[in-house]
Amino acid sequence: MQARIKTNESSKAFIIEPLDFDINSVPKLKIYLRNFSGSWLDDNKAHIPINESDATNIYSKITDILEKRLGCKIVLDDNSKGVLLEAENEERKFSIFSNHAYAIRNNAISNEELDDFVQKLSDNVFKRTLMPYQLLSSYHLAFSQNACNFSVPGSGKTTTVLSAFHYLNKTPDETKHVDKLLVVGPLAAFVAWKSEYEQCFGYKPKVLEIRGGINNNAVENALLKDYVDYDLVIVSYGSVPSKIDILQEFLKYNRAMVVLDEAHRIKNTEDGIQSFAALKLSKYAKARVILTGTPAANSYIDLVNLYKFIWPSKNIIGYSISQLGNMSRNPDDRVDDLTRRIAPFFIRVKKSDLGLPEPIFNPPINIQMSPIQAKIYEELAYNSIRKIERGELGKIFARSAAIRMRQAATNPSLLVKPLDDYFESLEGDFFKKVKLDNTVDLSNETLDLVRQYKQLEIPNKFIVAKDVIEKILTNNGKVIVWAEFVGTCNDFGGYLSKSNIPHRILYGATPQEEREDTIIKFANPNNRDFSVVIANPHAVGESISLHKGCHNAIYLEQGFNAGSYMQSKDRIHRVGLPEGTATNYYYIQSNGTVDETIFSRVLQKESKMLDLIEKEEIPLLAKNADFIDDTDDDIKAIIRAYYESRK
Repeated sequence: MQARIKTNESSKAFIIEPLDFDINSVPKLKIYLRNFSGSWLDDNKAHIPINESDATNIYSKITDILEKRLGCKIVLDDNSKGVLLEAENEERKFSIFSNHAYAIRNNAISNEELDDFVQKLSDNVFKRTLMPYQLLSSYHLAFSQNACNFSVPGSGKTTTVLSAFHYLNKTPDETKHVDKLLVVGPLAAFVAWKSEYEQCFGYKPKVLEIRGGINNNAVENALLKDYVDYDLVIVSYGSVPSKIDILQEFLKYNRAMVVLDEAHRIKNTEDGIQSFAALKLSKYAKARVILTGTPAANSYIDLVNLYKFIWPSKNIIGYSISQLGNMSRNPDDRVDDLTRRIAPFFIRVKKSDLGLPEPIFNPPINIQMSPIQAKIYEELAYNSIRKIERGELGKIFARSAAIRMRQAATNPSLLVKPLDDYFESLEGDFFKKVKLDNTVDLSNETLDLVRQYKQLEIPNKFIVAKDVIEKILTNNGKVIVWAEFVGTCNDFGGYLSKSNIPHRILYGATPQEEREDTIIKFANPNNRDFSVVIANPHAVGESISLHKGCHNAIYLEQGFNAGSYMQSKDRIHRVGLPEGTATNYYYIQSNGTVDETIFSRVLQKESKMLDLIEKEEIPLLAKNADFIDDTDDDIKAIIRAYYESRK
C-alpha cells in the first residue's frame, strides 16, 4: 500500500491520499484516525488539522500509524516537506527561547542582563522598589511575555505584573511593545488593581470597570474607537462571556497585555462558560499573564487552561486530560516530565521566600458559654452525636449537625435559620457545595429558647470579642473579625453598634461600591472613620490587602476549611508590612465545644498543606484531601472530643 501526504493551500491540515487502496477497506486506519482531534474523511482522503506547534508531532504519529502499524509506504509532497522544515525551525527557536526563560526563572543569568533590565525600569516613573524575587519574576515575565505566576498570596504579584507591563510599554522593541493593560478578575480584585496601580505609578489611573449592570453599548463606546485613553481596563469573570466580541475587537487593534487574576476560576476544561470565554481573549493578546496561588488545586488537569491561555499555539503540557487525571491519582515519573515541560513559563514564590516577620499567634481565649447558650448547646450536641453514631440519617445529617454545633457554640439564634443558603454567599477556590439538612435536633422547650434567644442574653463570645477590640482600639489599632456565618456578622455588628463602636461588615452580598469604600478606608492607616471590619473569610478571603492599615485579626468562629483560614490570615500578613509591625491573631472559643476540635484540626490540616506547598513545585490539594472538606475524620474528632470533655 502507498499513500501520499499533502498539505492544503493554507497549510492548516495534512491530507492523507491513498494511492492504491480505499480507506474504507482498512478499518484499522479509520479507527486510528479518530485519535487526531478534528480529523475528517472526505472523498477517500483523510484530513488532519495541524498548526505550527504540532506539525512535526502529528506527522510523527501519522508515520507511526501508516508505516509501522499498517506497513504502508509514504510519499511526501514538496509543500509538506516545507511545512515540516518550517515547523522544525520554529521548534528549535522556541526551544532556545524556553531554555532562556527557564534560566531566568532559576536566576541562572548574568548580572549584566538583569542590571540592564533594572536600569530600564528605574526611570522615575515606576515608584516602587521591587523585592529581589519580585524583580526576577518581573524580568521573567517581561522576557517571556507569556507566563504564569503561582506565588503565594501576599507576595506582591500585582506589583510584579505592573512593573513588567511598564517595561514592555517603554521598550522600543516592536516585537515586545504593549500599550494597554486588560485585567480579568473577581470583583474583589478591582480595588486592589486600582490602588496598586496608583502606588506603583504615583497617580490615580483612568479605569474602565466592566461588571454587571454595564451594557454593551457603553463598553463599545469606550473601547472600539481610534484612541482608547484608559490606563487600565478591568473586567469581572462573569462579564467576559457577554462582552467577548467587543473585547476581542479591542484586542485586535490594541497591543494589550491580558492578565487573568485568580485564574483558578478558568480551570474548568469541560463546560465552564467563563473558562471558554476567557480563553478566547488569548488569541489577540500581545502578552498574557496568569496569576493564581492555587495552580492545580485538585488535579494536574487544572493546569490545562492556564497554559492554553498563555501559549494558545503551543502544546506545552504535552499530556491528555485522561493522562493528567491518572497522574494526579497515581503520581509517577510523568509528573517530573510535566513539571519540566511547564517550568520555563511559571514562577512560584513560596511563603518562606518572603522574609516576613513572624506573626503572633495568641493562645486561644477559652470562655464559658452564657447559661442559656450552654443549655442549648448541650442538648443539641447530645442528640446530634448519638444520631451520628447510630448512622440514622447518614453523612448529610452528620455534616449539617456539625455546622449546627458550630452555630450554637457562637450564636444560638442562628439555629432558627435554614442551612440551605449556607453556601450562597461564598466565593473563591477553597470550598465545595454539598447538600445540607435543616434539622435542628432540640426539644420544643429548647427551640422556644432559641427563638427568643436575642431577647434573653448576649453570647459570651460577643462580650469577650468586644473587650479584645476595645483594647486594640485603645492602642490606636484596627482589627478584622472573621465570622463563618453571615448571621453572626450581622448580629455581632448590631452588638458593636449598641456599644458605639463604628464598624463595617463585608460578605458576599455586600454591594461592590460599599465593599471598595470599606477596603480602601480600612487599609488606610490614617483613616479613622471606623477601625473594625467584620468579614466572612469565604466571601472576602482573596484579592484583598489590608496589611498597611490593620495588624490584628480575631477569629470569632471557624470551620474545618483550612484553605479559607490560610487566605484570611494572609490579608494582614503580606509583603509591604511596615517595618517593626507586629501582626496579631486572636482566637475566641467556647470551652468544651466543637470550637476546640475545629481549631486543632485546622492547624493539623494547615501544617500538612504548608509542607506540600513548600516542598513541591505544583502542590495538589488532592494530596491533602481533607484540606477544605468537613471529612469523616473531622466528625470522628468531634465525637471523640465530646466524650473526653465530659469525663
